[in-house]
Amino acid sequence: FVNATMNFQPQPYIIKATHVSGGVARVYNNTYSCFKYCGDKIPLSPIPLDEAAARYAYAQINEDINLDYSSLGGELQYKYITPHIIFEEDIISGGKTNTDVTFWWLSGGIPLFISQQCGKPLEGEHGFQKERIFVDTQFRRTPIMFNRPTCTDMVEKPKSWEKQLEVMKRLGKLFPREVIRIDVYGGGDEVWFSEFTFTTAGCWRTFQPIVTDGVLYAVQYNKIPREVINADFIQKVLRDDSWVSVSLDNNGSHLTEYTGVHPSPVDLCSRLQEYADKAMKETLFQSCIEEAKRLSSFPLRCIVTHNNRLVYHSFGLVANELDRVSANDNVIVCLEGYRRMQGQFIIIDG
Repeated sequence: FVNATMNFQPQPYIIKATHVSGGVARVYNNTYSCFKYCGDKIPLSPIPLDEAAARYAYAQINEDINLDYSSLGGELQYKYITPHIIFEEDIISGGKTNTDVTFWWLSGGIPLFISQQCGKPLEGEHGFQKERIFVDTQFRRTPIMFNRPTCTDMVEKPKSWEKQLEVMKRLGKLFPREVIRIDVYGGGDEVWFSEFTFTTAGCWRTFQPIVTDGVLYAVQYNKIPREVINADFIQKVLRDDSWVSVSLDNNGSHLTEYTGVHPSPVDLCSRLQEYADKAMKETLFQSCIEEAKRLSSFPLRCIVTHNNRLVYHSFGLVANELDRVSANDNVIVCLEGYRRMQGQFIIIDG
C-alpha cells in the first residue's frame, strides 16, 4: 500500500473497513482526511495526497484490519464479518446526495419510522455530526429523538422518497421477524444502499419517547394486528397525550416544571422516576406502573404527585366526566378532576 495505490483510484472515494464502525477516510481533490472515529494520530483535516497521506492511510487501515470490533461493545455480529478494506465511490463529495445517510427502522418487515439529517454542516463538519429529524413513511414529522438534537424547521421531502419506501418494503421481506435499521443515501434522485444495522448505537441509547421501542417490540412479536400498522397508527401512538402527570407542592400549588403529558405509562413513570433518589427509583417506577395498569381502560389517565413527588394519587376519567371539564389541555383536565375529587364532586377510580 503506497501513494500510487491511492492515486490510482478515481476520486472522490471513501476508504473504510467492512467489519468495524468508523475509521472512515475520504480522498477528494487530491487530499486525504480520516473523518469518522479515527485513530489518535490520524489527521482529521485534509492533507495533500502524498507519501505522508499514504502512511496515515496505511496506519488507519492496519489498525482497523486487526481490530475485533465485537469485543468493544458486545455487538457480536461483527465477529462473523471477514475483515476487509473497501474503496468505494464518495457519493456525498461527488454531489449525488445532499444529505448524510438516512436511517429506516423496520420491524417484522414493515417500515415504521425514519431519521434524516436536517442540520447543515458548517465548514469542517460532516453530515453524521448534525441534527436529525424523525418522520413517518408519509414524510410527516414525528416527536422521536435519539442520539442527535433535532431541528426546529421541517425539511423538504427528498425526490427519492417513494423509491426509498419501495426499496424498504422489498428489503423488509428478508427480515420478517427482525427489528432492523436499513441505511441508505437518498438526498438526490437515486437511492444508494449503505448497510444493514442490527444494533443501533450499540444498544447503548434509548429512544425518546420510550414507547418508540415498544412499537418496534410489539410489531416484531405480533402484538398489534398488521392491518392497522401504517403511518397514521405510528403518529397516533407517538403523539398520544392521555397519560398525564401533574405535580403539586405540599401546599397544593401546581408545579409546572414537573408536569406533562406522555404517550405511554412507561414514559410517564420514567419521568417520575427521574426525581427520586437512587434508593427509591425502582420502587417508585414499579408502583407507578402498577397504578398505570389499573387505569389503562380509561380514555384519560391522571397521576398526581406531591410531597416531593413520592406520594401520589392516580385516577382515570371517562367520557361523561371529561365533558364536565371545558379545558382542552389534558393537564388542566386532570388538575381540575383532582380538585373535584378532593371535593367529592365527581366519581373517579382510585
